[in-house]
Amino acid sequence: MSLEQRYWAVVEYDGTDFYGFQLQAEARTVQGEIEKCLERITRRTIRISAAGRTDAGVHATGQVVAFEVTWKHTLADLQRAINANLPTDIVFNELQRVSTPDFHPRFSAISRTYQYHILNQPWPSAVQRRYVYHVDRPLDINLMRQASRLLLGSHDFASFGKPPQGSNTVRQVTEAEWQLRGDGHLIFRITANAFLYRMVRKIVATLVQVGLGTIPFDSIVEILEARDLNSSSPPAPACGLYLVKVIYPENVR
Repeated sequence: MSLEQRYWAVVEYDGTDFYGFQLQAEARTVQGEIEKCLERITRRTIRISAAGRTDAGVHATGQVVAFEVTWKHTLADLQRAINANLPTDIVFNELQRVSTPDFHPRFSAISRTYQYHILNQPWPSAVQRRYVYHVDRPLDINLMRQASRLLLGSHDFASFGKPPQGSNTVRQVTEAEWQLRGDGHLIFRITANAFLYRMVRKIVATLVQVGLGTIPFDSIVEILEARDLNSSSPPAPACGLYLVKVIYPENVR
């Protein structure tokens, strides 16, 4: 008889047609589709845990989930079975057995990395419209880079989001940089120990205002010190945001 085992997986999904990651009773979610898939394969109710609960419309290439199933075939067979039964907008890119009993995708993580994609050109893109934020006015990426550096380190980010639980709004940001591709595609990459609700999208929207010349780059300091959600810009659209990487201590998974 096969014993129940715990697995972790790296999951990619197109968030466009999902009402976020977290299970919802009356809406299509990433968690809901994965759990339906696992139930179809195992004929049992399976609950998964995840590194982050992405919002509606947010994508992922590096989401991490964990679950327990009874499976008598190979690991490769399980991954093939899962991908064969998932909808086409979700893929398990990696699947491994958990080696540490107390591993949790969210609570064991030491950092997370998001990317935000902007298309900066006069006209939108029909092909990329579900995956980028279109800004039709020219952006000064050098000013945006200067502003981004002010986010590095440990700060109270209460001006940029709400905590998913508790009241602590202090986060440690270790990476905040912009990359410019020749096709007018800007990519913002940010890494932190954890993020507040809508933190990345509000940061990006505020940095866009810097790039447009609406606010000076060093106003980021004043916004941080204000600790007021109204001091930053409304969130940038969800379609440009991707969860790309979750880092764990060595030998934790």
